[in-house]
Amino acid sequence: MSKDAFFALGLLAGLMIAAWGLGRKAFKSKHYDEMQLKIRATGYRIGFFTALALMAVLMLLFELDCLGIVSPAFALLAVLMVSITVFAVYCIRHEAFLSVDGQGKRYIALFALVVLCNGLASALRLIRGEALENGRLTLSFGSPLLMTVAFLVILAALLIKTVKAGKEAAE
Repeated sequence: MSKDAFFALGLLAGLMIAAWGLGRKAFKSKHYDEMQLKIRATGYRIGFFTALALMAVLMLLFELDCLGIVSPAFALLAVLMVSITVFAVYCIRHEAFLSVDGQGKRYIALFALVVLCNGLASALRLIRGEALENGRLTLSFGSPLLMTVAFLVILAALLIKTVKAGKEAAE
């Protein structure tokens, strides 16, 4: 493994330990009402069928050799990130993403941090010329890029919902 990989693993482990330590009490107290659970179940279903449909399309495109510019790993990760994003945005739009009395500002800060870190990792890999290998987008470049895009979309949905809720509360 390269030094960058060890650094990334160490950083990830440190962030996970910090999140676990800081959020242990907060995560135990989450409560979703019945309607939120029903909406989340619908979101899971929509995300799952989105993943199935995209995997079928992906399989067809690879069989027809139409996806020569991306690696199979990049394509599969893209499918997974799209399905997770669909689930999250659906739940945010229907007010079932956060628990009852959930702290949206914590999620906004966390998602902004994820976007920033993965955006920087993508930029560094692009600058180093690690985006393409044998003429295909690689997973090492695509992973942080896809995470940046997915979390940016989720962050935007959460910000829109928060601003909208703030305006409604002010009225």
